[in-house]
Amino acid sequence: MSLWLIGSKVGQSRRYSAYKAAVAQYQHDMPIGTAKEEVRKYLNSHNIQYYAATRGGMRVVAFEIKIGEDPGSLAWEPWDVYVALEFTPADVLNQIHIRRSTTCL
Repeated sequence: MSLWLIGSKVGQSRRYSAYKAAVAQYQHDMPIGTAKEEVRKYLNSHNIQYYAATRGGMRVVAFEIKIGEDPGSLAWEPWDVYVALEFTPADVLNQIHIRRSTTCL
């Protein structure tokens, strides 16, 4: 196994651990069932920058907080890594998870 591959795996493991810790912190601070407006107040009061994601319309279905970046490749830009705070149609927090996004070159 080459030193580059070992270093890559160690870096990946550290990133994943940091991402999991970020998710755990948000899960602790904002339990499932928290109202969207309370989540918004929490993020604003802690000066956390977030993106209000919409899908198929104007209703905000998630708040996404960038927490890191994974390396890209020859065909892909680096991956942006987010904690996604997903809401139900009733505007109640129902899921907190990692989301990745990239652009093909």
